[in-house]
Amino acid sequence: MSATIDDVSLFVHVLRAGSLTAAAAERGVPKSTVSRALTRLETELGAQLVRRSPRALKLTDLGQRFFDEVTPHVDALSQATQLVHQRVGRVEGTLRLSAAPDMAESVANLVSRFCARYPKIRVEVDLSTRLVDFATDRVDVALRATDKVRDGSVVARKIASTKTGLYAAPSYLARKPAPRSFAELSEHDHVSFRPSAKTPMMLVDEQDNEYEFLSQGRIGGDQFVFIRAALRNGAGVGPLPEFFAREDVQEGRLVRVLPGLCVRSGNLFLVYPAAKHVPRAVAALRDMVLEQPLL
Repeated sequence: MSATIDDVSLFVHVLRAGSLTAAAAERGVPKSTVSRALTRLETELGAQLVRRSPRALKLTDLGQRFFDEVTPHVDALSQATQLVHQRVGRVEGTLRLSAAPDMAESVANLVSRFCARYPKIRVEVDLSTRLVDFATDRVDVALRATDKVRDGSVVARKIASTKTGLYAAPSYLARKPAPRSFAELSEHDHVSFRPSAKTPMMLVDEQDNEYEFLSQGRIGGDQFVFIRAALRNGAGVGPLPEFFAREDVQEGRLVRVLPGLCVRSGNLFLVYPAAKHVPRAVAALRDMVLEQPLL
């Protein structure tokens, strides 16, 4: 069997302790374990490092040179290992988080609370609609809005259910009274989210009845930030996630239209790579989101 880094470490430990017996006692292992490690190392190197006698150990010339060369590296490895053990229980360093641009405000609130709780953490946020690759994009954790995460290489924790309703500005409703039924929805101007000539928007009522609506609005966009701005300007009726429209409704800038209907609900997941040891910062963010809802 080849020598290992631990064998080299034991070699240094033996010389510092002064004997095999003392080194074995300090390591909490049998004396035979230390002796075999020393023999393995000498066999691997093809040279005698230590002359053993019942009373003492004495380095050979090659043993002394080897000891002088490896000791600083053994000490550095030991210090690095201790540093990792010390930091495993602390939340510090840099955490890289990815989320959709539409979630910027909610993410900013989350990150602010997270940094206030953990003063030694630094958070970098990447706002993008693309599906990030954790390895190549150097991202630690992501927020994804979808019905289900099907990637087996990641852990996905559901942190919220999202509902999307229909909204319009009071200025628009002053020109065109709010629809009183799904049938009247076609009589209105529409602001469409990711419009498609082939894919209808699916609406459901409180009894889970489904309604297909193929929006032919003259304004469309792929970001809810844009949809909200267009609706505020009185461009028509359009979909917004409830959490995204909440403040506008409270402040009177938008009005919920057909409150008994909503776009098919989705879910918000906190996603991070599957691993035996979850980074402490990722685990801390996960725990915070689970105890304090994001939306």
